Amino acid sequence: MVIRSVRHRGLRWLLENDDPRFLRSDLVPRVRRILTVLILAEDIDSFAGNARRGWRFHRLTGDRKHEWSVWVSGNWRITFAEEDGYIDHLNLEDYH
Repeated sequence: MVIRSVRHRGLRWLLENDDPRFLRSDLVPRVRRILTVLILAEDIDSFAGNARRGWRFHRLTGDRKHEWSVWVSGNWRITFAEEDGYIDHLNLEDYH
């Protein structure tokens, strides 16, 4: 899928420059794996089929019901919205 917008500065820097300096070093390997599968997926169903069980991939609820979440570590999640095969608002956040 094509990533159209990135909220998190560290994710943007990693994607554009292959430089993880603005990410916590303990999160980088898992973030790279998740982003690789996300980018290579043809659509959200393809991503869901290739997501590892430990990633706890799911749709959010409530006022964020249009977004998806992938567990990275502890309270850290990669969240994003998907529309017509495009990823919008890609974010790395501690949302608990």
